[in-house]
Amino acid sequence: MSRLIEVPEYDVLADVHVDPARTALVVVDMQNDFVRDGGGLLVPDAEATIPAVGSLLELARAHGMRVVYRQDTHREGDPEWRIWPEHAREGSWGWEIVDELAPAPDDVVLRKLRYDAFYGTPLDHLLRLWGVDTLVICGTVANICVHYTAASAALRWYEVVIPRDTISALDPFGLESSLRQTALLFDGRITTAAALIFEARRKGSRPTDDPALPR
Repeated sequence: MSRLIEVPEYDVLADVHVDPARTALVVVDMQNDFVRDGGGLLVPDAEATIPAVGSLLELARAHGMRVVYRQDTHREGDPEWRIWPEHAREGSWGWEIVDELAPAPDDVVLRKLRYDAFYGTPLDHLLRLWGVDTLVICGTVANICVHYTAASAALRWYEVVIPRDTISALDPFGLESSLRQTALLFDGRITTAAALIFEARRKGSRPTDDPALPR
């Protein structure tokens, strides 16, 4: 049974300031299986986000910001294939990151096993080592891998920023409901790629006054 549901409004910020020295760009699952025709778990709008994600990567690298790719990775017998069609088989064409967004030599690529980029990876350790307290998250699938990465980051008191034109979902409901939850539950900032302003944070200032934030 289908019914019409109205997603409550959430703010899309006209400008968001981030300090490149304390911010990491996390690119989620921009792999052939999700992005290209013939992929095992194609997300209809994922390919259209490539230019916006690419512009974020250029800006991040130009400002010396840390860039982390999370690469969905599965092997034979993975229980996730009982939930979803087979996808992101390690070593396959579908597992590879799309050519337009290929990682640079200094970028970090983390192979992740579940929806959450923190689960079973050294991501939290690396972010703390780098002194990062803010994550700009982009990629696909918005209400699954992007969402649970944002949730896991927020639970660790990282500041979360999501440019909505750089993410995609299997359907519009998944996209909008995820963004609403990110803004409401995680105090995340929803914006666009063009609205990000890269500038050094004033010495001693922090995104919030919470002492539990990573240092």
